[in-house]
Order: sequence, then structure tokens, then C-alpha cells
Amino acid sequence: LALLKLPLYPYQPDGMLHLAFGGRTLLGDEMGLGKTVQAVAACALLKELHGIERVLVVCPVSLKTEWEEQIGKFTDLPLQLVLGTKPSRLARYDAPAFFTIANYEQVVRDMAEINGRLRPDVVILDEAQRIKNWNTKTARTLKRLDSRYAFLLSGTPIENRIDEIYSIAEFLDPQSFGPLFRFNREFYELDDRGRPTGYRNLDELQRRIRPLLLRRRKDQI
Repeated sequence: LALLKLPLYPYQPDGMLHLAFGGRTLLGDEMGLGKTVQAVAACALLKELHGIERVLVVCPVSLKTEWEEQIGKFTDLPLQLVLGTKPSRLARYDAPAFFTIANYEQVVRDMAEINGRLRPDVVILDEAQRIKNWNTKTARTLKRLDSRYAFLLSGTPIENRIDEIYSIAEFLDPQSFGPLFRFNREFYELDDRGRPTGYRNLDELQRRIRPLLLRRRKDQI
């Protein structure tokens, strides 16, 4: 790919295209398959095709330097890390680089300013299982991020319960499953008191999430 300084592995262009042309999608590749690089490549492609200018990367604090390294390794696109006090964070939102890298806690605090000042074209949530619990403050706040494109990256899109995929899908498209009570009624076996006892209609659940999710395992690659 001429947009990048280094070649992708043979399976990675599929992930890049899934993100870039899906628009608001989830890349669920197993850990170690290069989700970061595929997301960076998708952004470079969207810049080339559609002239996007501002990408907000939201990740755990521990991964900010990893994003910085991978972006620098594969592209010459400018980046900045969001650091420090509120005034210094706001200064970065007012004068964004192509990639602006912030951690989850900063984005929860600065939500209004990010929408109003940074106005990202693309939002990338790395370790997107951070929003799997739909009623947490982090999930509720992040779902107010306003962007045309959204890339969610997670090696474990479902960890414990199927309603985690409900919360993740809601970030991408609030219409994908409708209200939570309808999702629960459709995909959980419920007892007389409305408590879940098992799952149902899992084929239909897979069918509904298939357009949103691309997942590969190491043994497939």
C-alpha cells in the first residue's frame, strides 16, 4: 500500500478495508494480529480518498506510546499526545494534529470540548471492551462522541455476557438492536421474574452483528 512506509501482512488489508469502508465498525482480531496498524492504515486511506483531517485515538494510558510508535513507524502523518492540565489539553484540541491520542479518563472529562473544538472525523476506541457495560459513566459519556467514522478495536468483544455486544454495537449504530429490553427479550431465556437463565436466537444475533464485526484468530491466519 503506497500510503504506508512499511508493507502490511497479507491478511491486514482486509481489516483496513473493513474499517475504512464499513464506516462505523468493530475489528475483533485476536491479540497480536495488528489491530492498531490496520486502524492506522484505514485512516491513511480515508485521508487519501475523502480528505479526513482529524482522528481521535482513545486508548488506555499504557498504550499511548504504543500508538505513537506504530503511527510513526507506518506513516509520516503528524500526531500529538494529549497530556497535562485542562488548559494544555484544550490547546491540543484547538490545534489538532492528524492523530490526537488521548486516554479514556481524559476523554470522559473533556467530552464537550472534544466535540466542540477537536470535532474528529474518526474516533478510534482501542480496547473497546471498556464500553461493554452500557450503564457505566465511561460508556454513557463516550457514546456522545460525535464523528462520522468510528473504529472499535477489541480482541475480546464479548468477555462475559452477550449484552456486552449490545453496548459496543450501540456506540457504532444506536439503531442496530433498538432498546435494551427488546435485545434482552430476543436473545435471553428469561424466568418468571425476568431474570436471564440462558441464551436464545444466537444465529440471529450473529447475523445482525456480522456487518459490524470482522474477527480473525491466529490459528486461521
